[in-house]
Amino acid sequence: MYIISKHKDYYDGVVGSVGIDKTLVYERETIEINDSKLMLKEFQHTRNSGWHGVNRENPFLNIGYADIDKKKTKKYTDKDFFIVGFCGKLYLGWKLYYKVLEQVYDHLEDVEKTDIVYGYENVKEFIRESYWRGNLKDDVKYVMSYDPIDMFRGLNAPIFVYDSERRRPRTNDALIINPTLKDYEFYKVVDAFTAFQEISMFIGGVLGRGEKEIVVVEDKYKITQHGFDKWSFRKEPQNK
Repeated sequence: MYIISKHKDYYDGVVGSVGIDKTLVYERETIEINDSKLMLKEFQHTRNSGWHGVNRENPFLNIGYADIDKKKTKKYTDKDFFIVGFCGKLYLGWKLYYKVLEQVYDHLEDVEKTDIVYGYENVKEFIRESYWRGNLKDDVKYVMSYDPIDMFRGLNAPIFVYDSERRRPRTNDALIINPTLKDYEFYKVVDAFTAFQEISMFIGGVLGRGEKEIVVVEDKYKITQHGFDKWSFRKEPQNK
């Protein structure tokens, strides 16, 4: 596989041991979508009112309502969750935040640190099981049993991340196409050699359409990243 990219990822070095197959090209352009309406339907915020008038979110997003349980842990103060889409499978992870006292210039200061944890079994000891929208175990089961193949085909990409983080510099959640997986410590789940091999096979077998096919993200996602929409270069229809 031949990778065209402006950034390095943890599996890139494998090419030195397996060689470059230029008949299989992965143009790894990272695109971040912040507008919920432009994301995959699984990550769009819905507003369907229940019998008591409460707006219910997409089941994929319910996981975000599971807060840190202060009775279970004294270390962690906050959390965000994320979903990695990798070669036809979904992987669920959390960013767990905590503070440590460190020397900053000439004084001590609380500095925020992050632990990245994958899997419900590894995070349930820190997070509340139930919340008013449902139960964490049930929502995790829904996500992990979901068939995501159309998500990959819709993006025409072997990798994506839905990141619920709303911290600086980002002010809302994001769908990231072709992300840098080392930022999410994905090597904890899939080693470098396996990651390289699976991406190659997924592009050639699922996304590829023939020899020398270059897999690139669809133009509609590239346009939205640069602040345009479908009406940017044509007149918006008017009511008669």
